[in-house]
Amino acid sequence: MPEIILLCGPCGCGKTHYAQRLREQGGTAILSSDDLMLRLFDACIGPERHQDMLRRCKAFLLQQAEELYALGLTVVLDFGFWSRAEREETRSHFIAKGLPAKLVYLDAPYDVITRHLEIRNRAVERGELCAYHIDAEKRARFDSWFEAPGPEEIDEKIPITE
Repeated sequence: MPEIILLCGPCGCGKTHYAQRLREQGGTAILSSDDLMLRLFDACIGPERHQDMLRRCKAFLLQQAEELYALGLTVVLDFGFWSRAEREETRSHFIAKGLPAKLVYLDAPYDVITRHLEIRNRAVERGELCAYHIDAEKRARFDSWFEAPGPEEIDEKIPITE
């Protein structure tokens, strides 16, 4: 049965890797706000413009999710869903259309995230990966923005240990 999966977790917890594993099982499409932003804009569009474009990209991807779901695919939204407000707004969007939206929370300890980000940053530096480079300052800022979901929000919790 197809579903719409909202992947939630802080930067570097393993959301994209988890999404790719789901895709390998078949019948799953991944929609990533980071992938779309990086393909459309350079990394230096500025914070105000970045937030506006991110909002527009996410709205476009929500529409794509509806269309892919209608085709019988499970859709993974690899957005991060860092705030409770964003999670509630996105769920409400799909519920209003009668579509199932499931929140999957990837719960990784700080040291595991640190290893993931180091590996990711090296791959970005070598040109092997199209992703945002996350330095210590960005990580601290992004971590401060992340609101862990409460148990009432979580449909499935995935502990990430490696």
